[in-house]
Amino acid sequence: MNTETVVDRPEPFKHTFSLTVAVDGFWVEYLTRWPDIFGRQYAGTWLRGVERDRTGWLCWEDDERHRRGEEPDREEALRAWRDNLPLPKGWYRLDRAAALRAWEEGVKRWGVDWYEETDANREDVVVQLALLGEIRYG
Repeated sequence: MNTETVVDRPEPFKHTFSLTVAVDGFWVEYLTRWPDIFGRQYAGTWLRGVERDRTGWLCWEDDERHRRGEEPDREEALRAWRDNLPLPKGWYRLDRAAALRAWEEGVKRWGVDWYEETDANREDVVVQLALLGEIRYG
């Protein structure tokens, strides 16, 4: 006969952790130096690389209604990007900071080795979370 008293389980609570993880240096270069992420199988269905400098890409959230060079607020975005000022709505910096935020999102979702098992969908998801703060596409 079991004579143990049933104990109510305490309610879960939230706690913030700070982790130190190894970031693959290629990941930062991949997002900031090369155009691959803008391929249609990756983030290219919603994100357009407009211009690149040594820090990374100026990107626009592509609404598929504007041709290259005709993006809304393009000149304002270019000026703000070059002067490191806030960008207009729908414009983003894909720079080292964004690449690190994306890496962090991968770690939170799939663990510290997430990049060993990555695919186009995962890369798209972490870039959306890093730039948009949510998954809006796919």
